[in-house]
Amino acid sequence: MKARALVLREFGKPLRMETIDVKEPGDDEAVLIKVVGAGMCRTDLRLWAGTEPREGFRLPFVLGHENAGVVESVGGKVKGFKPGDRVLVYAIWANWGCRYCRIDKCMQCRDQSIPGQSNYYGGYAEYLYVPDYRYLVKIDIDPVEAAPLADAGLTSYSAVKKAMPYLHPGSTVVVYGVGGLASYTIQYLRRMTPYVTIVAVSRSDEKLKWAEELGAHYAVHPGELGDMVKKLSPEGASVILDFVGNGDSAKAIPLLEPGGAVILVGMEGRDYPIPVFDTVAWQFAVIGSNYGSISEMEEMVRFIRDHGIKSYVERVPLDEDAVNEALNRLREGRVLGRFVITPQGG
Repeated sequence: MKARALVLREFGKPLRMETIDVKEPGDDEAVLIKVVGAGMCRTDLRLWAGTEPREGFRLPFVLGHENAGVVESVGGKVKGFKPGDRVLVYAIWANWGCRYCRIDKCMQCRDQSIPGQSNYYGGYAEYLYVPDYRYLVKIDIDPVEAAPLADAGLTSYSAVKKAMPYLHPGSTVVVYGVGGLASYTIQYLRRMTPYVTIVAVSRSDEKLKWAEELGAHYAVHPGELGDMVKKLSPEGASVILDFVGNGDSAKAIPLLEPGGAVILVGMEGRDYPIPVFDTVAWQFAVIGSNYGSISEMEEMVRFIRDHGIKSYVERVPLDEDAVNEALNRLREGRVLGRFVITPQGG
């Protein structure tokens, strides 16, 4: 079928509205989604700029890996989904055959595709082809509000779960970098670990104020973090949730307590310098965290519904000028929460 989409034809240049061909389901397990919300992520910025080459990413291409919408049609072998269902699209389309897929760790499968990043067009379009219904999770909330959950919500949820074994009553948790992922992280921490003290870190005064509104107990600039941690926990922070991931954020590692952990999520830098002596001597753990499992996505959707977790979104119409302006604002850090493209309006 034909659909309108914003197409990337040249790195760093504005996306252009075009009509694309979207594959439709047949006698198979595929599903066609009418995209209602497509979140805009900093990974999109790197792909747009051409600074993050990926196998299976070939121009022209359609970005957008945070997608939610309504089932338009289903293949003949699809089970459990029908036209009209609201769904959130899991972003790691793995091969189901490797040992990681078999234990619900699709995000570790090396033979994976990500819509809007590799092999398949993403959600900056009216419709999205999903090759397997098993990548879908039913939702009962507005798909525009749900779209960022496919990455920002899920990635932060999985990161908090990885942090929990290192936390104890009285722990200090550092949330380094305040943006879309941190907005969920702070809310998760307040509900899942009410016994910890949350310190948010940002260079932006506006984002520090927002972090406190989200539930952070303290919000500081990077240069103030050391004194704050020493004041709250003389032994150090139990966990640093790093949503920046560069040389500057790595400077916080020595602020950990012995046996503490960095949960590394951000990928803004090419290198992440680890202090070797401190890490070995005090047995710090550095744990990478990327997306989460399909089971965690299902769990997260229930948790968000039951605990009133809020998505902070700014709606952007599927329009050349509007989307390109949003990409530039995202690049400059001028957004709280997540831009969400709304191909169906609203």
